[in-house]
Amino acid sequence: MLTLISARSQQWIRNQAELLPVDAVTDEHIQSLSEIAVTAFICTSLRGNDVPVKTFIESRITPEFVGQFIGRFEEMGIGALSGGYSFLRCISPDDRQKLAVRNLPLNAMLALSDMPDQELLERVEAELRRPVPYEQTNEQLIGSYAELLALCYSFGNQRPRFSNPGVYGDAYANCLRFAEWAQEKGRLLPLVQMIYCLCLIDPDFDAMPLLSDVIASQRPDGSFPERIGFGSADQDGRALRPTLGTLVALHMVIYGQRRSPGPLVTMAA
Repeated sequence: MLTLISARSQQWIRNQAELLPVDAVTDEHIQSLSEIAVTAFICTSLRGNDVPVKTFIESRITPEFVGQFIGRFEEMGIGALSGGYSFLRCISPDDRQKLAVRNLPLNAMLALSDMPDQELLERVEAELRRPVPYEQTNEQLIGSYAELLALCYSFGNQRPRFSNPGVYGDAYANCLRFAEWAQEKGRLLPLVQMIYCLCLIDPDFDAMPLLSDVIASQRPDGSFPERIGFGSADQDGRALRPTLGTLVALHMVIYGQRRSPGPLVTMAA
């Protein structure tokens, strides 16, 4: 059943990808295409072979697009393409070395670091362990936390060697709290992000109780909405991020994380 749900969502993503201009010139188009590319990269890695969504955008993720992304990233500095830092880990090390941006957010620094130094690792661990009060929790914070944790695990290709076993436990506890917040607020994207993260930390995590709300939310067109709940109306581009996040979570539950490290190669031809 999960495989069927995944296939339906990928067909909807294909339709959205085809609506994007061939030359992604706006920040919105660049971000959408890079987020689809990251999803394709993660799902392909988890599955062990190319997922359909990768073939949908393969011709778009060219060296020219990578250069365009890097150019906008450098131009916009610390405000660069919010939420798109993961794409930096999907491009080649040579392309990453072209970047000369300073004062980057923690997620961007980790995405650009093939071998993080001790200072960066300490900052990452401190952020993962930091308890977040319920009243300060929001969707953007959860998304940033999920991205940081995913980068630590190289999207499931390897398990990070944290300095203290307590880091895993504190991160796990944070993810459980964030998942509870998402359910209470009815927000689908942070919920699927936490399903993915909880499975990263604990491969034996039983995600089905959380997935039940997600599965029931899929629309007839194959997409997933911003808010948890049943609906029958077709959706527009606003459903792209929740659908991409759900596709990643589904692949994590279906295939599990890889048991051996794999190279993070560029998607460009």
